[in-house]
Order: sequence, then structure tokens, then C-alpha cells
Amino acid sequence: MRDETEEDIEQIARELRVPVAVGRSLDARIMNAVRNLPRHTGFGLWSRLITPRTVTVTPLVWGIMAAAVAAFAVLGAMHAGQDLHRAAKPIASALFPAPKAADRSQRVQFVLVAPDAKKVAVVGDFNGWDASHVGYQAQHRGGGVWSVTAPVPLGHHRYSFVVDDSVWVADPTAPRVTDYDYGMPNSAIVVQEQK
Repeated sequence: MRDETEEDIEQIARELRVPVAVGRSLDARIMNAVRNLPRHTGFGLWSRLITPRTVTVTPLVWGIMAAAVAAFAVLGAMHAGQDLHRAAKPIASALFPAPKAADRSQRVQFVLVAPDAKKVAVVGDFNGWDASHVGYQAQHRGGGVWSVTAPVPLGHHRYSFVVDDSVWVADPTAPRVTDYDYGMPNSAIVVQEQK
């Protein structure tokens, strides 16, 4: 039988894997959630955490920052003896707001010619860079052509193909992204609402 804390940590981890559209109000939402957390006497760390500061976030750092905010929530809850889920919920909802009606997606076809491949998947910021995501597994169409049509949220995205679970390949038909996270090539795509 599993411990309730392990289940809470797994739930937080699942929420952290969800792709997030970063907007201008992200910093304000996070700081508002932190300021609304209960204050504890003798816990001087909170005063440093809730002091407003200017923060510049790049796409690579974004995932690290989300994990750090969640870790602070977990540590704060454990230190104060609070229920873990209750303490992390305000921060998680600020980081991962409920989808709005405007947050729509379009179906996009991804195609890669890889004659020697045994397996091809599409990974990107829209699926948490998860090569095992079922909806993004390409099918062999013959002649070395692999393709999959999958939903991608509206907006600017980075993606790559993963061939045979180990080789990252940028889409040769798409523009490259100027930054290389972890040294891997990425392609860029802009998904717009169809008219």
C-alpha cells in the first residue's frame, strides 16, 4: 500500500509535466499565489520569497523554475506541518491555470523520411518532450515515410523527431530554432487558427 505523500508528489509531478502557455501575467499569478499562502512565525524564508523581484525567464529555465516553485511549496508544507496538497494547490493553479475557451488546438501532420528507422515519435513543448506519448507516435507509411497527425495548441512551438528512442532529428522541412536545449536540434512551428 502506498503512502499518501507519495500519491501527492506524483500528482504534483503530473501537473508539472503539462505544457504551459507562458503569458505576461505569469510572474504576477505566481507571486499572488505565494503572497496568499499562510504566514508562519519563525519562518524567515517566506519574507525573502515573497519580496517582489524582477525575474527574466527563458524557455529552458521555465521548466527549472516551475520545479523550484513546486519544491518550495513542498518544503514549506512539510516544515509547517501542513497538508502537502493544500499547500501546493495555490501555486500549481497559478502555474497551470484551467484551460480557457480560447486555448484551442489544431491538428498538425508531422512527416519524416527515415528509411532505416524502426520507430519514430514527435516530441515538443506541446507534449512535455515525451517520446512515449501515445498520440505522437508516427506510423510507417511505406518507402521510409513516417507520419502522425496530432493536436497542437495554437501558438509558437519547438519540436523534434525521436528515431528509435535515441536519435533526435530536427524536421528537415521546418525552420530551426535558434537555441539548442541540451545540445539537441529543434524545429519551430507556428500553429494558427484555421479560418
